[in-house]
Amino acid sequence: MSAPAADPRRWDSSTAVERPVALVRGTRDWLPADYTRLAVLERRLLDSFAQAGYEPVRTPILEFTELHERRSGAGIVSKLFELAAGGPAGVCLRPELTASIVRAFAAAPVCPPLPWRVSSSGPVFRYESDPAGGRLREFTQAGVELIGAGGPAVDAEVIGLADRTLDTTGIPDATIRIGHAGLILEVLGHAGLPVAASSALVEMLSAAAAEGKGIQALDSVLVRLAGWLKSGDLAEAIVPAVSQTDDRGVDRLFRHLVPNVTGRRSGHEIIHRLRRKWDLDHSLSEILGRVRGQFHALAELRGPAHGVLERLERTFAAQAPRSLSDLGELVNRLGQCGVESSRVELDLGFGRGIGFYTQMIFELVVPTPGGPIEVCGGGRYDGLARVLGSDRDDRGVGFAFGLERLAEACAARAAQPGRC
Repeated sequence: MSAPAADPRRWDSSTAVERPVALVRGTRDWLPADYTRLAVLERRLLDSFAQAGYEPVRTPILEFTELHERRSGAGIVSKLFELAAGGPAGVCLRPELTASIVRAFAAAPVCPPLPWRVSSSGPVFRYESDPAGGRLREFTQAGVELIGAGGPAVDAEVIGLADRTLDTTGIPDATIRIGHAGLILEVLGHAGLPVAASSALVEMLSAAAAEGKGIQALDSVLVRLAGWLKSGDLAEAIVPAVSQTDDRGVDRLFRHLVPNVTGRRSGHEIIHRLRRKWDLDHSLSEILGRVRGQFHALAELRGPAHGVLERLERTFAAQAPRSLSDLGELVNRLGQCGVESSRVELDLGFGRGIGFYTQMIFELVVPTPGGPIEVCGGGRYDGLARVLGSDRDDRGVGFAFGLERLAEACAARAAQPGRC
């Protein structure tokens, strides 16, 4: 008697199967229960933005690499996902949302009514060197941009919106951490360094900040520079400092920052040429020593807003009068918006996005049982539209939530009674 035919409707567990295809490193799946929570969070954010008058826009995931090379800073440029051979030349997956939105503003056939308040959300991509450390290479941002207006009152509006939006997710007690890229740039501007030297320091700080380090990260670079000026030994002083950064990002950015010097040279060749072009004598060595001392002082200015402002007035009133005035007004405006002063922290060694932002920078930091989680960041990026070729009002400020990090914060707090 022959065996019964196999029922094609039933799964045969004895059938050989192929080797599973793994996830790409730095990505994750969101199965229904987790994705539902993520989608609810995204909807709450977008609803809050809409209630504040921010209209939704959508921009492409694919952008020309140059869009980000012009201004994004070494910390972003070195992490671009560029299309492989066979695809369009010079095209990448967007690493953040702001540059695309400002490009869209600049390219609009008719200038939108100003100030232009828009919101957006979507996936972004960054080639993180250690995705196993918790940094996803593909993640979702949701945020707003306010283009065509400036000043502390506008900055307070944007920070206040971010704080209120976070409150809608059940987190009313985040710390608002504020820094000021403009203050750092003002200090460098008063130092007397050659322009390209200041640009190089800004880019090194940008790369360090992208890895979670502060302004003190430049200390070793300044020590090497000063030592080089005394010894004249380039190979032992500058090259090690440059080799610790990402050549891909450094080379690209130098071509935009100092094109008359760089041409097609690599980051290391640039430093050699700058050494020959500048008059690096005793006075420049003294300047570097003074900058190092100022950076040390800035790194120590951290804590409750009003106390830090008093110390800042005593130490940096002469070097950064505009930034100091703007910071003071911003803190006062936040108080008028109902933000508790106990939740506002100034951190003037905070260099996040300094290659991109020009003045105020901020983060929202959520306390959890496992430690603080940064869920939102932003700042003022005046001049970006001009860098992208527009003659329209180039003032801009905005922020973006990292949706996955926000979901992580909510999950971490869920075990606490009465918390998100």
